[in-house]
Amino acid sequence: MSRRTWFDLHSWLGLTTGLLLFVVCWSGTVAVFSHELDLMVDPRVRAPAVADADIAWAAIEANVRAAHPGWTIDQIHAPEAPGFAAEAYVTDADEISRRVYADPATGALLGTTSYFNVQRFFRSLHMSLFIGEGRIWGIPFGYLVVALLSLPLLAQLVSGLVFYRRFWRGFLRLETRKGGKVFWSDVHKLTGVWAIWFVLLMGVTGAWYLAEWKVTSEPPTPAAPAAEGPVTRTLPLQALLERARAAYPELTIRETSLYQQREGLVAFHGQDGSILLRDRAARVWLDSRTGEVLAVRRPGEMSPLHRWIDTADPLHFGDFGGLVSKATWFVFGLGMTAMCLTGAYLQAKRRARDKGLDALTLHVTHATTLAILACAIAFGVKEIRGYAPAGWPEAPLGVWLVCGAWTVTALGGVAWWIAAVSRLPGAATRPKRIAVSPAE
Repeated sequence: MSRRTWFDLHSWLGLTTGLLLFVVCWSGTVAVFSHELDLMVDPRVRAPAVADADIAWAAIEANVRAAHPGWTIDQIHAPEAPGFAAEAYVTDADEISRRVYADPATGALLGTTSYFNVQRFFRSLHMSLFIGEGRIWGIPFGYLVVALLSLPLLAQLVSGLVFYRRFWRGFLRLETRKGGKVFWSDVHKLTGVWAIWFVLLMGVTGAWYLAEWKVTSEPPTPAAPAAEGPVTRTLPLQALLERARAAYPELTIRETSLYQQREGLVAFHGQDGSILLRDRAARVWLDSRTGEVLAVRRPGEMSPLHRWIDTADPLHFGDFGGLVSKATWFVFGLGMTAMCLTGAYLQAKRRARDKGLDALTLHVTHATTLAILACAIAFGVKEIRGYAPAGWPEAPLGVWLVCGAWTVTALGGVAWWIAAVSRLPGAATRPKRIAVSPAE
């Protein structure tokens, strides 16, 4: 392929996938700080800082059961960071998921809310555009769309590096005296060069999430040991914690999994000092009736495949290094989001000037994008309303304002792009084939 062909490929991919990539990248960028946004808008999420080793797991469990008899505790999570509350995921009598916040040091309950919050909104949006139904090749439609976008993202990275001669000279290049066209073109290139590593990382991990649907997602886990029916008597949580720590002394527990407790199985997840692993990588499983250790999973004993499975998330979300890594991911996410929108517009202007826009391609792109976003809105409303027995779930006003503000900016960006491109010469006519130089 010639450099001109690579340029045309880069241009065409930007025009056809730029809008959806903008929505996905913008959601992922804000999602980096979704927990912190919840901390800002919901006072129940705030609590005094405490070391992981001092979390009052048993007191939290006891207080939740006392306050909400008949509810099922599925999981209890350690604070996201110092200053956050511990969090219990529970299911109420109507089979509706809820969150209970607790002081991690004392176990005192700080409040109960619906499962819906800022973090949940951006998690579902960024993973699947809220569209978890309609499977294609066994993959839910929304998950497939988001994951497939990693392929044109990688193709744009490769094509850009091929046609941009000596791209390494662009790290400090920004022309400000040759007009707006040259300036914004240089801004696009400058951002792209600095973000090479980030785009590559997002593309590779995004492609992995697509492949993961067809690959064993986790190593084998113990089966629930109670075959005779629901368990009526289990050991106290404190006794199970002590046995788990004895079996895996290096484990700092970050999550207590109780959703199979009535089937005789409990699990404790956390960190053992291994780098770049999500909390669920290191685990201990116990028989909830006897405290017998059923299995221990140590990251050092995992296969390379399963080690990578638990590493992909920290790399993709940037939450492995606290606020420093989150801020880095946020800044480069903003740059990547801007490239999706402005880069596609610059390419549209260049094509309109040099060879004419392909109106059919534009119309199909706009219609497809708007149809997918309409589905995302419909399924998003359905999912959010599903977090309440009727009507809309309880959530602080700030949660609705954050989610609403993001939605307005995202749809506004899409509307601006469609309107701006539709006004370009040739947007409503068939194109003329004229050569274009990648050097321009």
